[in-house]
Amino acid sequence: MYTIVERRTINPDSMQETMQRAEGEFFPKLRAAPGFTGFYLVNDQEHGINTAIIVWETKAHADAFDAGNSAWMQTLESLGHTLQSDNRGETVIQIEAPK
Repeated sequence: MYTIVERRTINPDSMQETMQRAEGEFFPKLRAAPGFTGFYLVNDQEHGINTAIIVWETKAHADAFDAGNSAWMQTLESLGHTLQSDNRGETVIQIEAPK
């Protein structure tokens, strides 16, 4: 597995528009992408930071998606959600609850 963790300072004034646009522009592409495993968004309201976690089957899948995803990253920036950090790497430990 390969995981991307991206932290952004959020612009609270554009969150509603961001979520509406994500539903129409970003999430459908993500769901349809080969190798996509999961997406999680953690909202730290106290510090005004959102952390997005995207899990892929492989680095190649993540790279292929990123190659066509620059427009969405520009959209986030234009809506005032400033990139703070972008960490990527092989997932080395995964623990899941028993089923």
